[in-house]
Amino acid sequence: MESAFLNLCLMRRSVRKFREQPVEKEKLELCLEAARLAPSADNGQPWRFLVFDDPAKKQALAEAVFKGVFAVSKHFVRAPVLVALILKESFVINRLGGGAAGTPFQFIDAGIAGEHFVLAAAEQGLGTCWIGWFDTRALLKHLGLGSKYRAVALIAVGYPAEELKPRTPKRKPIEEIAFWNSAPK
Repeated sequence: MESAFLNLCLMRRSVRKFREQPVEKEKLELCLEAARLAPSADNGQPWRFLVFDDPAKKQALAEAVFKGVFAVSKHFVRAPVLVALILKESFVINRLGGGAAGTPFQFIDAGIAGEHFVLAAAEQGLGTCWIGWFDTRALLKHLGLGSKYRAVALIAVGYPAEELKPRTPKRKPIEEIAFWNSAPK
């Protein structure tokens, strides 16, 4: 099955080593526009993307969030850009609606927007890596944000140190993850 989108998915991977080359603002803006267009529960758009490409500010952010048990992620400071994906909580959508459904809608929404961002980056030849291992409380404190915000992820962005080629990732077969008109057995 040939598809430009599936080919893009085969090219996108978690990149952990980047060239020392700045990322053009226009490319980051395109990624942000793709994220802005993402759907969300009741069109709440709870996500916020905080882009750190200034070396000193990126270093200060990394020092705040990659310490202690999170120090194993400190190598990401070498990425030309770090993007903090946070969400602004909505009492009505997230607490009432999400609570009633048992699903944290705001995190689903942020994940959709974040994936739009990284796929747009891949389309432009940029590498990205979702980072979940960081001090989320330290991030919010470092940014001076209160309890109305929640940290979701950091995303490292830059030009990959090595050329990315299409790959065949190890994935479960369709039969193990998709079921037609029935539940898994």
